[in-house]
Amino acid sequence: MTTGRLRVLYLSNAFPPGVTGRFPSVNPSGHATETRMGEVLGRLTNLTTVGLLPDEVWGQLEPRDGSLGLEHQLIIWDRKPELWHWWRSWRQLRRFYLDRVAKDGMPDIILVRNLTPVFNHFVRWLRGRKPRPKIILIFADSSTFGRHVNAWRRFRYAFKPMQTLNDQAVYFYDGCISFGIGTRKNFEERNIPWMWMPSASNFKYDPPPPDSARTGPIRFGYFGALAEHAAILPTVRVFLESQVPGTLHVCGFGKLSGELQELARQHPNFRFDGLLQNQSDCLAWAQQVDVLINPRLSIWGLENSFPSKIFEFGMTGKAILSTRTGGVDEVLKQDGLYLESENFEVFEKSLREKLREVSSIDRAELQRRGAAIRSNLLQNFNWDEQGRRMVEFMKTVAARENA
Repeated sequence: MTTGRLRVLYLSNAFPPGVTGRFPSVNPSGHATETRMGEVLGRLTNLTTVGLLPDEVWGQLEPRDGSLGLEHQLIIWDRKPELWHWWRSWRQLRRFYLDRVAKDGMPDIILVRNLTPVFNHFVRWLRGRKPRPKIILIFADSSTFGRHVNAWRRFRYAFKPMQTLNDQAVYFYDGCISFGIGTRKNFEERNIPWMWMPSASNFKYDPPPPDSARTGPIRFGYFGALAEHAAILPTVRVFLESQVPGTLHVCGFGKLSGELQELARQHPNFRFDGLLQNQSDCLAWAQQVDVLINPRLSIWGLENSFPSKIFEFGMTGKAILSTRTGGVDEVLKQDGLYLESENFEVFEKSLREKLREVSSIDRAELQRRGAAIRSNLLQNFNWDEQGRRMVEFMKTVAARENA
């Protein structure tokens, strides 16, 4: 390992600068998080990045706008037909790596975002080389990790080219930086160094001072994905059934937009504002509400990730009503308002009760909670602090003997 700044190769899914503004529905939260993480690591290490991009932006990287992104040294593709492009992309990545090593020497660390076929295949190849750098997984999410896989499915996977079950692929890595707190036991029982890093806010925003003169019923809000896994549709329906006196405001993008729009036409206490022009606009939009709701459930592997919207919620200065899934309670601590979420039935009952309870809380107390959450995030969950922690973890892993 070098004695100065770490030399890091980061295999990511972030877009280049100027692309995401034209594709707001493709990897919205993940892209912003990867970009901010890459930016801070670029300040703290000698960083090289590779971008594995989806089919939706193939041939459309130009013209560029002013949206954020990472300027990659190599761009590869995850397109249809999958197997052909996976194979082609991993060979391009292998050639890029060998050329960089021949020219500049071996990196100290390779960071790999998620357990994708292209990156897993490259990592598997790399583990056979001597010497090799340490390889750390940036574990953002997985819907299957830690789940039981029957013998028949394991048998079939053994014959699928370039595909590996997530529970097997983690053995390829020398360390894990995980967004979700629930993955800890899976790595520690394998004696793989593990670090929890739920990310940070991606957008600077200074909310106006709390309005002590505001009166009327408590208003609730949500911004983010409008998909089944986000549980936004049951949230809206429970809100309408609960008959609390306030209103519910929602904005975002997803397959449920049409259904939400129709519900808004039928119910004057539910307001749907659709997709805002920029992701960062959500923070100013949220100033019309008193409490933001994060209804993430402990299903579909969501405990393996962290809801990044929590950090954007927190930067608004608003109170937050959330499930604990992914470790949210470890971030919001005593200032969060919490929902139970073991299954749909428990979640709906808890949400109905909490909506009524929160509707009766004094607005000044909600404002106090929101201000305290924002202060905590600014101090302990900013990208500079997270970057510092990541570098210290990488140095620890780099100093270990290869298995």
